[in-house]
Amino acid sequence: MIYEWDEAKRLANLKKHGIDFLDADLVMESEFVWIVDSSRNSEPRYQALAYVFDVLMVLSVAFVERDTQCRIISFRPAHAEERSAYYDWLENDYPDQ
Repeated sequence: MIYEWDEAKRLANLKKHGIDFLDADLVMESEFVWIVDSSRNSEPRYQALAYVFDVLMVLSVAFVERDTQCRIISFRPAHAEERSAYYDWLENDYPDQ
């Protein structure tokens, strides 16, 4: 997968969350990634959640798919309700169970 983003947005995200879009593949390519629809204003948008062992937390990537590219919109630690939903998915719906 090819990732792209707005560089000003990447720098703002890094300053705000301390997480770099350059590391979004840790979520996007995780064996334990959960992708949910989070469309806004008729634009198909997705949120990927995964536990990242490098930082010992669930991280969230908001993105849109454009042809063969994935445009990163946001990358941050998951909120409490997102973590809860993610752990529920892992426990009850993860494909390898």
